[in-house]
Amino acid sequence: MLNKKLYATIKSEIFFFLLLTAVVFCLYGKSINFDFTYHDDNSLILEKTEFLSNLKNIPQLFVTSCYYSGDFQYYRPILNLSFLLETTTFGLNTKIYHLTNIILFILALYSMYIFLLKLNANRTILKLLILLVSVHPILTSCVAWIPARNDTLLAIFIFLSFIFFVKYLKNNSFMNLLAYILFWTVALFTKETALLMLFVYVMFIFCFDYKLNKKEIFKNILIYVPIVIIYFYLRNVSVQAVGMKYYFTNMSLCLNNFITGISTYLYKFFIPSYIPIMLYDIGLVFKNIVVDIILLIIVLFSCYKKILNIKILLFSMIWFIAGLITTFLLQDYVYLNHRLIISLFGIVLLLAHIIYKLTTKYKALTKYLLALYIVLFFYYGFYSFNQQDKYQNKMIYFSNAYLDAPNYHGAVYWLARLHFESGNFDKAKELLKKTISLNNHSGNAYWENLFNTDLALIYYYEGYMDEAEELYKKSLESGIGKAQCYRNLSTIYLKRDKDINKAIEYAKLAVQEDPYDDGYKQYLQELQKINK
Repeated sequence: MLNKKLYATIKSEIFFFLLLTAVVFCLYGKSINFDFTYHDDNSLILEKTEFLSNLKNIPQLFVTSCYYSGDFQYYRPILNLSFLLETTTFGLNTKIYHLTNIILFILALYSMYIFLLKLNANRTILKLLILLVSVHPILTSCVAWIPARNDTLLAIFIFLSFIFFVKYLKNNSFMNLLAYILFWTVALFTKETALLMLFVYVMFIFCFDYKLNKKEIFKNILIYVPIVIIYFYLRNVSVQAVGMKYYFTNMSLCLNNFITGISTYLYKFFIPSYIPIMLYDIGLVFKNIVVDIILLIIVLFSCYKKILNIKILLFSMIWFIAGLITTFLLQDYVYLNHRLIISLFGIVLLLAHIIYKLTTKYKALTKYLLALYIVLFFYYGFYSFNQQDKYQNKMIYFSNAYLDAPNYHGAVYWLARLHFESGNFDKAKELLKKTISLNNHSGNAYWENLFNTDLALIYYYEGYMDEAEELYKKSLESGIGKAQCYRNLSTIYLKRDKDINKAIEYAKLAVQEDPYDDGYKQYLQELQKINK
C-alpha cells in the first residue's frame, strides 16, 4: 500500500514538473531568439568572450568584480561562472544564454515548490500557485533579460539550502548540515543577500517550532565562521569596500527607498496593470497605499479569524523583506522586477495557507476561486507573452526603459547611446547633457565619468579633438573608468598627432586597467601591427 502511494506521489510530481516546464517553454520559448539588450549583458559577456572561453580563468572570477573592473562594488562570481561555462562550451551564442535563463527559471520555481511542501502546505494549492507565478508578468525579466539570472540562481541555492535545513532540523544528520551550508555558501557567492538569510534561518526555527541544542548551534557556527571570513577576504580583494558612512548619513533616503519599494512591489504583484522595465525616483502614490491597506486588512482579519497562523505571517514578512532589503540600500535605487523572485516565496506561503483554510472552511468558495484563477492565469500568460518583447534587442529595450524612467540618468544615457550609434550626434549630445544634469542630483561619480567620456567621443567624431582630450583627462582624475579613457586618448594621439608610440603607450594602459576586455586587446594588437 505504501509503495503504491509513494509511486503515485512520484508520478504526480514528475507530471507537475513536466507541466511546469511545458508552460514556461510555451510562454517564453520565443525569447531564445532574442539578442543582447546591451544593458549589462554586453559588459558581462560580449566584451569578455575571450576571457570566458577558457576554463583556466575560473579562479579569476573569485578575485574580481562582477564587471571585471575596480569601479564597482558588485561581487558575483557564480553569475560570471555560469557565463563562463556556457561560453566555453557553446561559444558566443545568445540562444544558449536565453535557453539557460528559461531552465534556471523552471528550477527556481520547482525548488520553491519543494521547499513549500516541506512546510506542510497543501500540495494541490501549491501546484496551482506555482503555475500562476510562472506566468506572472512581474517575473518576465527573470527569463527575458540575461543578467537577471543572478537572482534566479540565488533563489535556487537559497531554496535548496532551506530544503536541506529542514531535513537537518528533523534528523540532525551531518550530511544534511553540510548540504544546507554548502548551498548557502554558493548563494553567498551569488549575491550578498544570502548574509541576511542567516537571520531567516534563526527565525525559521522559532516560527516552525524546531529546536537546536547547544552542541548543534556550536557546530553550525564552527562551519559558518571560516566561510564568512573567506568570503569577505575574497570580496575585499575583488571590489571596492562598501562605504558604511553613506548609509548612516542617508538613513532617511534608505528608509524612503524601503517603504516606497515594498509598496510598489506589492502593488505590481497584486495589480499588474502595467509592468515597467524599470522605475526611478519612486514615490508613495494613492493607489499603492490603498492596495497596501486592503492587503493589511485581509491579513489581520485572517489572523483574527485564525485562518492564518501569526508565526507563518511573521516568517513570510521577514522572508519577503530579507530578499529585497539589500536593493533598497543602493545609492541610486532603480525598481527592477527580477529582484522579486526570491521574495515571492513569502507571498506564496501566505496565499497557500489562507486559501487552504478558506476552502476547507467555506467549500462553496472553491469554485469561485477556481474561476478567478483561470482568468488570472490566462491574463498573466497573455501579458507575459507580450511583455517579454521589450527585451528583444537594445533598440526596443532602451526605448522602453526611457519611456518607463525618463528622469533616470541611466535610461537617458542609454537612449543617447542609441542616437550616437545611429549617427545623430546632435540628439545624442542633447540627451547626454540632460543626463549630466539629472546625475547631478544623485552625485554618482561612475555615471558622471561615463557621460563625460561619451560626450568626449562625440566631440572626437565631430573633429573637436582638444575638447575631447580635456574631458578624457578630467575623467582620468576621478579614477573611474580609466581603461576607456586611456583607450580613447590613444585614438586621439593617433589621429590628431600621428604619434603611434604614444597611442600604443595609452592602449597598453587601457589593457593594464582592464585586462579582460577583448576590445582593448584587439585595438592594441592592431596598433602594434601598424608600428611594425
